[in-house]
Amino acid sequence: MKARKYIFGIALIGLIGSSCTDTWDEHYAQDTSKVNNTEISVVNATITDYLAQEPSLSDMYQLFNETGMVEQLLEKEQMYTILAVESGIAAGDDPIYTAQTYISDASISPSNLEDGQRILMWSGKYLKISTTSPETRAVAGVRFNNANVTKVIKLTNGYLYLLDQAVESPRSLYEIIENLGDDYSIFRNMVRSRYVLTFDKNASTVIGVDKTGNTVYDSVFTVKAPYFENRKFNIMSENLTATMLLPSNDVVNQALSTARKNLADWNMVRADSILENWVFQAAFFNNVYSKEDFETNEDLTSVFDKQWRTTVQEVDLENPIPMSNGTAYRVTKMKIPTNVLIYRLKELFRNYEYLSASDKEKYFNTTNLSFEKISETDEATINGWPALGFPKIGYRVLYFTLTDLENKNYTLDYTPFRGEMVGKDYVATSYKIPPGTYTFAMGFRQAKDLGAIDFSIFKDGEEIKVGTFSQSKLNNNSALHYDRGKEGGYPENIDEAVKQGFKNKAKYDRDGGTVGTVTIPGDKASEIVIRFKGSGSNLKHASLYHWCLRPTKDCY
Repeated sequence: MKARKYIFGIALIGLIGSSCTDTWDEHYAQDTSKVNNTEISVVNATITDYLAQEPSLSDMYQLFNETGMVEQLLEKEQMYTILAVESGIAAGDDPIYTAQTYISDASISPSNLEDGQRILMWSGKYLKISTTSPETRAVAGVRFNNANVTKVIKLTNGYLYLLDQAVESPRSLYEIIENLGDDYSIFRNMVRSRYVLTFDKNASTVIGVDKTGNTVYDSVFTVKAPYFENRKFNIMSENLTATMLLPSNDVVNQALSTARKNLADWNMVRADSILENWVFQAAFFNNVYSKEDFETNEDLTSVFDKQWRTTVQEVDLENPIPMSNGTAYRVTKMKIPTNVLIYRLKELFRNYEYLSASDKEKYFNTTNLSFEKISETDEATINGWPALGFPKIGYRVLYFTLTDLENKNYTLDYTPFRGEMVGKDYVATSYKIPPGTYTFAMGFRQAKDLGAIDFSIFKDGEEIKVGTFSQSKLNNNSALHYDRGKEGGYPENIDEAVKQGFKNKAKYDRDGGTVGTVTIPGDKASEIVIRFKGSGSNLKHASLYHWCLRPTKDCY
């Protein structure tokens, strides 16, 4: 109702001043004047009326009108700076944001424009003003971001700057996330779940008192994301220089579904939270990456140290989404890497004692070796941090002795397996190892009669040589003594225990001594066999503690 009265009043004033003529040219007295040497047109009309009546600006007026901007301009009744494109305007995915990009409450005349000045628009974004002739304040050469000013019109309630093209005023990374549609809700909610809301008492309005006498506020909350800030990546800052990858719900669900199926096929388990966390942790980078960057770099590393392999993942590089603080790309296909699905594979040889007789032959195929014992009591122990899932460890060892002590050679073909108790029965199942590159490590009970060992891995009958431990290394290298050496990796999440005072990180549940790097061939997971070939003049025993395969970055 207010809008109608206002337009009628302005029209009436115009009629009185034009001797009751109702043609556009006569209705608005147009002339030109010089203001600080800058040519501008002066029209006796409001901005909304001028937009409504000027044919070349009909698309602009329609955008303002359909998004409610015309109504807001009339209600506020103040001076404005309005930008407009004569050649038509595309509303985009968010017409309101587009419209707000062209309106500012700061009424700035051409004579007051400064090079490098910024003007705040209703969208909440600043547009940068640049001038090529600041000394003359000429309209020619004035730009708002990317758009050149072609004409300036002084109206009764502000200035209208006509542009040669649409203004590029993209949203920030945070705003892009907040404005994602429902088809991106999984990713959006993953990020939002890391927000922290803090009640801002000073910004909140008191609206009353409840029955218990407590003050009731129209509450205002500040939003922060310390989860990201701890990585020096404030997603709410305009000062970021970022790349963001946007996976739709379909892309995320397909990636998670494939990952879970693979784990089931491999007879492995992995917490859903780890898979889901990788989806968003791999999506943020503290550099702006171009199409060329994706095409010339095999790996990009996110702010959470997650590996994005450009030759495996699929991204729409042809349609980047500009951001005020970087660039976003839509992900068209995503693979959760094998080295995320598998942190490491590690098993203890002591589990031999739980196998049935037939399974012992199946998983431990030996030549010139006879079972001697599994140490009946802990040979050594190391304390853990049980409250966080790191129990005390007792080092029990599987011992074989040479069947023929005169024959200083043996062969053990070991098929990696995992076992679990089902009722009272121990059920063993062969691992299916996915293709890729791994670091292979071992641990033993060190002794002087272990000889030397050659290691190979077989897949589908194909032998892949891995490495050799000499007699001297087996006897003297502390990295091979159980899994206590400082060589190799750690168990997952051990740093959380360290933060709470755990002192034994350096020698607790490590990968063991590195034998070498091995690439498992093929295009699908399958069983493997690890072959140990012992030899040496002093050889009498094999004392096996554990084996370990840790995926490398090329196990993707």
